[in-house]
Amino acid sequence: MAVNASDIPDMPTLQAIGSRRSYRYYDPTRTVEDWKIDTMLNAARFSSCQGNINCTEAIVVTKDSDLWDEIEECISGFNVQIINQASHLIFWLTNLNAWYGRANDGLSSLALSGALTKYHGWNYEFTMTQTVPRLMSFPAERTEILLRFETGQHVSAAMLAGQSLGVGSILCAFGRKPGGVEKAFNLPPHYRFTWGHAVGYPLEDMSAGGQRPRIKFSSLFSNQEQGNPRQMADGLEDALKAKGLIQEQAPLPGRFEEIDKLAADFGRDPGVVSWPEKEVQRLMNDDDWDFGPHIRDRAAAIIAEGGLPEYPAEMVETFQKLMTEHGIDASKYLPE
Repeated sequence: MAVNASDIPDMPTLQAIGSRRSYRYYDPTRTVEDWKIDTMLNAARFSSCQGNINCTEAIVVTKDSDLWDEIEECISGFNVQIINQASHLIFWLTNLNAWYGRANDGLSSLALSGALTKYHGWNYEFTMTQTVPRLMSFPAERTEILLRFETGQHVSAAMLAGQSLGVGSILCAFGRKPGGVEKAFNLPPHYRFTWGHAVGYPLEDMSAGGQRPRIKFSSLFSNQEQGNPRQMADGLEDALKAKGLIQEQAPLPGRFEEIDKLAADFGRDPGVVSWPEKEVQRLMNDDDWDFGPHIRDRAAAIIAEGGLPEYPAEMVETFQKLMTEHGIDASKYLPE
């Protein structure tokens, strides 16, 4: 059946960004419609890409694929349950050869589109004798960094498009069998597998327990020089709350009951992981974090409940290694 514009719901961009979650519980009985998957792919297709080179590609897979068992062997153990409940997997790929083989065509298409103009200094002779040869001489390592960043932009656009259509997403690590995805799809060496993306209809509430806490705005963003905190415009935080970009922070009331019920429904272990008491207390006192009342109440409750673990010896060694090899001060994690 043909899709009409009236079939596609409208969600404001800021609300879609604010509502986005990494969903971990999917309804295995529901299949996301093809047109919604295709809309997500189109959102990726029209994302920004340097030189209009179009280096990002994707393979859409469902559980009836002959490759499913091989794919399942590659994914990290934490994600096996997720992909087996999800409707689709999207494997996002970065085509390094697109940079070298399509740069000339991409720039030509931009010129024909009215994007490359003499106003900014573009001219044919310089482009052909300097710009294109320079782009085509980039080492593969440099090209890979640039293009993987672009693939990330494309994936983000696809996830937001899905959110606006009521479709859930989560990015999944496939590190259990390095190179396994490339082997399963018989990818040529100039392709890089970037991310696995599970898609489906969430079993959990679309709020997924509330917006995840983040580091404070002023701790992440600087003015004029690094370390000079940027402050949000007056009234903007309240305005963005009204528009749905900033939403009520997790964990919303009923969240832990919700995940325990889902665990019971599928015969999985209930509950969540906990960190050592002193680490929870230190985190709550860390002024860089923008923690709201819900998460602070949760921290107080689990501390009062007691029985929290301590870091195992392996983690202490890892923190010491961070200090030695990378110069990162991890002393806050070490025993006093």
